[in-house]
Amino acid sequence: MRRLRRPRATLNAMAPNGTFSGQTGDGWQRGTLAVLGGLASRDARISDFLVHGSASGTAASADRWSDLDVLITAMDPVTVAEDFARQIGSCLSPVFAASRSGDLSRYCVRLVLRDLRRIDVTATAPARDDQDPADATLSKDPADAVAEVINDFRFHAVLAAVKAARGDVLIGAHLTLQLARHLLVIAMLLRDRDAGTTHHRFGGSRWDAWASRLAQAHAPYTRAGITAAIRSYTTLLDEILVNWKPPPQLDNRPLHALLDAVEQGGAPHNR
Repeated sequence: MRRLRRPRATLNAMAPNGTFSGQTGDGWQRGTLAVLGGLASRDARISDFLVHGSASGTAASADRWSDLDVLITAMDPVTVAEDFARQIGSCLSPVFAASRSGDLSRYCVRLVLRDLRRIDVTATAPARDDQDPADATLSKDPADAVAEVINDFRFHAVLAAVKAARGDVLIGAHLTLQLARHLLVIAMLLRDRDAGTTHHRFGGSRWDAWASRLAQAHAPYTRAGITAAIRSYTTLLDEILVNWKPPPQLDNRPLHALLDAVEQGGAPHNR
């Protein structure tokens, strides 16, 4: 029996004249919203589903750079939001990066899909006064900590690129500078691993050199500088992660495709 190949993820969802599941580039939010509504309707735990943000207004208020914000109501916001996010990754496109925040009563998962659609899912509990915020002070395994930093790096890189595309150098530069901090955190985790402790009274380890290595990156204070700096920091990310054992296997082609699109002033080409 011939095995069917799974279609490769494409960037057509961002293309002005291209399609992704039949959706035009500038109208992807509308078609995606219908899919999300269907997922929510089949989950008995979700009592309410609403769209907000730019996608809730007129068609002109959202473009291909806009994200899609949805609000769901459930008794267990954290579990339901995470399950909903997994369904999105399975039904639409694999998750490329994500950001999470909130507590037991209000929880948000911000997704960047591999085809570069951005979907924010906010889950809230029905109005009640007897819930306390979750205790987030849990110790993390070093490997989990590195994975989280990589995810945050990718998420901020995508947002910075989108801000550059819209000419918002102020926020774009702010987000791009965050990438340097993420790299330094990885260097600190590597120092902890070598020393066998998270307590360091003095510097002097071989990982200190990474602070000066970051000076090689472009200054992110122009539209072109932002994309150039993101590329520089992404290269440095690959280099420093070689030192982590086993080194994570990263595929940053979606990010590079987005940067190509921003630099060309158009939409990403299919890869």
